[in-house]
Amino acid sequence: MNRTVFVAGLAGLLLALGLFAAMGEARAQSLPPGSYLRSCRDAQVRGGGDLTAFCATRNGQWVAARLNAFRTCRGDISNQDGQLWCERMPAPPPPPVPQPGGFGPPGSYRQTCNRIEFRNGALTAFCRTRAGNWQPAMLNTLNCQPGTDISNQDGTLFCPRRQALQPPPGSYLRTCQNPTVGGAGMLRAQCQRVNGSWNAAAINLNLCRNARDISNQNGNLVCF
Repeated sequence: MNRTVFVAGLAGLLLALGLFAAMGEARAQSLPPGSYLRSCRDAQVRGGGDLTAFCATRNGQWVAARLNAFRTCRGDISNQDGQLWCERMPAPPPPPVPQPGGFGPPGSYRQTCNRIEFRNGALTAFCRTRAGNWQPAMLNTLNCQPGTDISNQDGTLFCPRRQALQPPPGSYLRTCQNPTVGGAGMLRAQCQRVNGSWNAAAINLNLCRNARDISNQNGNLVCF
């Protein structure tokens, strides 16, 4: 055999072996780390983002397993009885939706909430939890103490509650019982009629600002 041909062939063989070794090393480096490597074999990355392998089950069988988009995994990739498993990264927040009339009342919740909507005192949004997930939240702002902050508490909208309002004085207190004042300024009570029966009565205190008295007129609240 010609010495030149022999040397050239040997060089080609060494080059091919080097390429195969480099390819194997690159494939090994592309595999994500994880405890699955202790009980899975022939692991490969396919399509740039899917992890495949043959993994052992609890009874010792080997089955084909696949984990799609492994780069979205957070933490360990493990073998769960022949299935590749991982905890996924939280999904990104949903895009904001423009809402006529603004995005609701001010507050620190705006920093960690999205898709804010506000109608008739009802505040709704998607808010981030401490774990990084996003979940829907709702709050009736009519129950909030005026001037206080609305915050995001681990995915829940929160505000300090409005202090209970004391019922106003008036002659109605002699023949009405259980008076309460709601957040919208409504006075409610059970008031006695002339015949002795009881009626659920209500009146808007905003209409009684200049009144001298709130009285019970046959089971109905009236201001004068």
